Amino acid sequence: MKKVSQGELYILKEAKLDRQVLQELIAFNRKYQDRILRYFAEMKIDFEKSHPGVKYPGLFAEVDSISGKMRPTEDQKVWSWGDCRGLGIWSYLIAKGVIPDEETEIYGRKLNLRNFFSEYCDFIYLCLKERYELNGGRIPFIVDVLTNKASNDPANVPCAPGECEPTHVFAADGFMQYGIMKGNKDSLELGLKFLDESIVCGMNFRNVDHITKKRNPYNGHGFIMVTLGAIIDTLKCMEYRGASAVVAPGLKEKLLRQGFMISEFILHNFCNPETGHFWEYNCKEGNPYITPEGYLISDPGHVSEACGFIAELETMSDEFKFKFSSNLVKIMRSISDKGYSKAGIMFKNIDLLTGAGLYDKADAKGRKHRTSPWWNVRECCAATMKLFEITGDNSCLEMYRKAQNATYLNFPNEKIGGLMVQTLDADTLKPLPFFPATGNLDPMHDTRAREREIEAMERLLAKTRG
Repeated sequence: MKKVSQGELYILKEAKLDRQVLQELIAFNRKYQDRILRYFAEMKIDFEKSHPGVKYPGLFAEVDSISGKMRPTEDQKVWSWGDCRGLGIWSYLIAKGVIPDEETEIYGRKLNLRNFFSEYCDFIYLCLKERYELNGGRIPFIVDVLTNKASNDPANVPCAPGECEPTHVFAADGFMQYGIMKGNKDSLELGLKFLDESIVCGMNFRNVDHITKKRNPYNGHGFIMVTLGAIIDTLKCMEYRGASAVVAPGLKEKLLRQGFMISEFILHNFCNPETGHFWEYNCKEGNPYITPEGYLISDPGHVSEACGFIAELETMSDEFKFKFSSNLVKIMRSISDKGYSKAGIMFKNIDLLTGAGLYDKADAKGRKHRTSPWWNVRECCAATMKLFEITGDNSCLEMYRKAQNATYLNFPNEKIGGLMVQTLDADTLKPLPFFPATGNLDPMHDTRAREREIEAMERLLAKTRG
């Protein structure tokens, strides 16, 4: 790993946002979005140059997040999560019109970056649609590079009828946003099918682990929370895309109702509004699940993600205005107080009863680590900036500063174009060879969070003009 030079970054030193700071932060974040987009284009073009005649059936991001080296051909996999996430976030950016519409040059190839990603989305969509048809109406977790069919990986065991794993949700998100952006009715309808199935599955805790395809012995909010994220992503894409013939009358209202239902379900079942505690699992009977070691587990990244989604929903309809935000601020304060290591980055898991970070990974030598994935502080940035926009509560700004500093002082890796290294040791800050779920570089979490930061800051900046 090689850290990105501090001169290329913007570190928020004080928890204050005047007009000048807002302008500087917005400019920095937009420039960083363009930098990340360019790197994903570089990866695809580099693969095509080094593998003539080979068509990689999806998003190419088979690069080690520490060394920046492309994986050997025999080790490369096609990860459906990455394909669906890329399809969704890039469709959103295209719908917003924020990808640079200008000519650039990458490895000697001249291209228009906006057109490049529009065509990339078309290609990923066709690969996913073919994958869906080749694999009996499902999208496997991992597929073979040469066939686009489910590989022989153990993680590709099909789910039982009525059960889903997170690929289902990410497919819903990608297909819906692409369908809206392109005016593709088939894609939107397929995405809505995946969404409705995911909601039924998640609300009844019939979701399964993406590797084992087995249900947990306890009920978690993660699956239905990510489903809420797909709803929010789609509503925002509809907002920026504008009128579209493929969007049926009443779809926005339906999605808002579904989002509100899920938000209330999560907060009612997994949160204590008095303490701000937001835990990961319940027993089958509905009470908080305490592990055999005596831990009440909370995942600060999942908590931040959920609070960010619900905060976005609150501003989408007058019916929801100020309904959740005071509780969300309290939840985020709890996470900000307990969720960081002494080294200044966010733990993957904590015990709410003691505030201690938990060991969650073991390396090849059996050494245990308390890890910090890149995405949790990014989700925290998006949630706290949105909550600051809504409430004006200065504690949100301090929480944002803490997460923003944790992000840019530790995770950006020059060897992967400024993308975030996937996992650090939360105590030593050393890069670790663990990937959270998929081995490829994720195009969505960091970029989506940054785009939402920009949107909230632009609204705050507009208020200063008044």
